[in-house]
Amino acid sequence: MILKNFVTNLATLFGLGKFPIMPGTLGSFMGLLLHIILIQNLSVFPMIFTLITITLLAIVICDMAEKVIGEKDPSCVILDEFVAMPICFLGIKHFVPAAIAMWKIWLLGFVIFRIFDILKPLGIKKSQDLSGGIGIVVDDIIAAIYTNVTMILVCLTIL
Repeated sequence: MILKNFVTNLATLFGLGKFPIMPGTLGSFMGLLLHIILIQNLSVFPMIFTLITITLLAIVICDMAEKVIGEKDPSCVILDEFVAMPICFLGIKHFVPAAIAMWKIWLLGFVIFRIFDILKPLGIKKSQDLSGGIGIVVDDIIAAIYTNVTMILVCLTIL
């Protein structure tokens, strides 16, 4: 029972995923805060190591939560958005023109990620067919990678 509660609390970001309106957006916002507060100042290798580690942990936790909750990819599970959001900004600071404030980049990345995550174009939707925690997390990771590429292209365009 304690393990089930612990897993559910982690997967729902301690109940934030149970918020009745836009829980995925709330999870994405918390992931943006994770990036701003903890991840953005890491050098490249610790950053990549951290992102891979939290992604793998999220797959395991989301897999367990899906079983505990008893439904496929429950909407209250927002750990996937939380861990994917920092990937949107991987290496992006090297492409941002000096005249652009980072808060604008974070806002743009947040919006682009939510669009990819909600609409699920370009094969993202198909990735949800994977089972368990992989199916829960991978679509968000792909959306984050697409967001990252889009952000780099936008930055290169405005240089």
